[in-house]
Amino acid sequence: MARCSFEGKGKIMDFRPLNDTERRELISALRGNAEGGTAILMDRRDTTFAGTTEEVTDEEVISAIKSVPCHY
Repeated sequence: MARCSFEGKGKIMDFRPLNDTERRELISALRGNAEGGTAILMDRRDTTFAGTTEEVTDEEVISAIKSVPCHY
């Protein structure tokens, strides 16, 4: 999973393999999404996995839509 940090003026991406706990949590979240439609949450600061939820606020939905580049 890529981690992004903002040190100085540039962005630094830390590409590293997931540790065992991160991997299990992400796989569980992906299964929950595929089987039951649970939302997968992402930390806005560094795009890391932040858990899952049954309900998503309107603010989260709007933020997710705004984060998708649109070239139309």
